[in-house]
Amino acid sequence: MPSKKADPFHWDSLVRLTHWGVAAICIGNLWLNETGEEWHERLGYLAIALISLRLAWGLSFAKGHARLRALIPSREDFRQQVVELRERTPPAPGHHGSGKLAVWTLWLLILATAGTGWFQNTEMGFELGADDWHVWCTWALQGMIALHLLAILFTSWRQRSNLVKRMMPRRRGKARALPQESDA
Repeated sequence: MPSKKADPFHWDSLVRLTHWGVAAICIGNLWLNETGEEWHERLGYLAIALISLRLAWGLSFAKGHARLRALIPSREDFRQQVVELRERTPPAPGHHGSGKLAVWTLWLLILATAGTGWFQNTEMGFELGADDWHVWCTWALQGMIALHLLAILFTSWRQRSNLVKRMMPRRRGKARALPQESDA
């Protein structure tokens, strides 16, 4: 009978919900919706809400690698990442050093993109050229998304592990009984 412990190779439900919700919003607003449409604006506000929810979750009820303090990169994270790349070590739960930086960069770029989108609709934002900032943020965000997808492919190949599967819903009765790290 499988263990009832949380599988460290899968992210919790709220992390997966906010991740895929923000991913869908980015696809919709960057490549499907027209700028300035009502849905474009609403999805931008929803992106802010989802990232705010994820940050609140990471500060409060999240466990293990989903906590915000687990996403603060250290020198040791980068040293371990170099070892993992050199020795092709098996997968581990959570993010390595550059992955932690990427999480924060993506969140900040999405918030900056949504914020400049809102700001350009204000009188002061219009006068200060917020529309140019918004365009710059969308290009930077698209670059980070491309880098994120390439890093997932490379790391999945290098670790011989399916990183996308970790972000997918689990099937009941299929959880692997692996040791859980403490929250300390």
